[in-house]
Amino acid sequence: MPLFDYHGSKLHYVEVDRRKDKRKGLALVFVHGAGSSHIVWTLQRHEFCWTNRVVTPDLSGHGASDNIEGEASIEDGYTYEIAALIDHLKIRRFVLIGHSMGGGVVMSYVLHPELRQPRAIALVSTSADLELAKLIPGLAIETVETELLILKSRLTGDLSEGYAIKRLDEEIRRENLQLLLRDLRACDKFDISGKLGLVKLPCLVIHGQEDHVIAPSLAQMLANQLPRADIAFVRGADHIPMLEKPEEFNRLLAKYVRWAEASTP
Repeated sequence: MPLFDYHGSKLHYVEVDRRKDKRKGLALVFVHGAGSSHIVWTLQRHEFCWTNRVVTPDLSGHGASDNIEGEASIEDGYTYEIAALIDHLKIRRFVLIGHSMGGGVVMSYVLHPELRQPRAIALVSTSADLELAKLIPGLAIETVETELLILKSRLTGDLSEGYAIKRLDEEIRRENLQLLLRDLRACDKFDISGKLGLVKLPCLVIHGQEDHVIAPSLAQMLANQLPRADIAFVRGADHIPMLEKPEEFNRLLAKYVRWAEASTP
C-alpha cells in the first residue's frame, strides 16, 4: 500500500500507469470530496491509466490515510497535502481534477504560485463558495435520492460498478460522520469568490445537470467568473457524475485532457 510521510503522518494514495510509452500524456491527479476517499475515482482510474499516469490520493483522515489532529482546512491543510504528494512523486506535467470539496482544494492550490502548477484543471460539481447553509438542503435531497437508488437497484438487480462504488462511498460516509462533519466545517469556511479572476489556467467545469447539492446555475456562474473556463453538463447526473454517468463523464474529461496535452509544451 503506497504511503508517504506528511508532517509525521502517513498519507495513502493509489497510482496506476499502464502506458506503453511513459513519455506521452499528462499525469492526472484526482482529489475526492468531503467524507469520501480515492474510491470515487475508480472508474476514471480504470479508464485513463492506459493513456495517462493516474494518481488518486486519500486526504488526511480519509480512506487509508492517517488522521491529522485538529480542524480540517481546505486552504491551509488539504491543499498542502496534495502539493506534498505531487512533490513526493516528482510529478511535473499534470492536470489537477477535484470533486466538490476537492474542487475547492484544486482552486486553492492554483492560487498558490509557489506550488508546482498544473497545466490545466477540472472542477467537478463544485463552487467557489462552499458555505454550509447553501449545501445542507441539497445534501438532504441527495441522501434521500441515494436511498431510493439503492432500493431501486436492489429491486431491479442493477449491479453496475458505478452503483456499487456509490453505495460503498455512502456507507463509508455514514460510518465516519465525525469526519464528514469536520469536512463540512472546512467547506463552510471556504469562499474564494473574489479571487477567481486570478485563476489563469485552462479549466473545465463538469457538472451534473440534476445536481441538488450545488445548483447547475452556480456551476455556470463559476465558469463565467473563471478567465479561461469551459463548462459541460452531464445529463441525468446528480452530484457525483463520474459514478452516475461514467461513460459520458469520461468522454468529456478525455476530450479536455487530450486538448490540454496538445496545447501545452
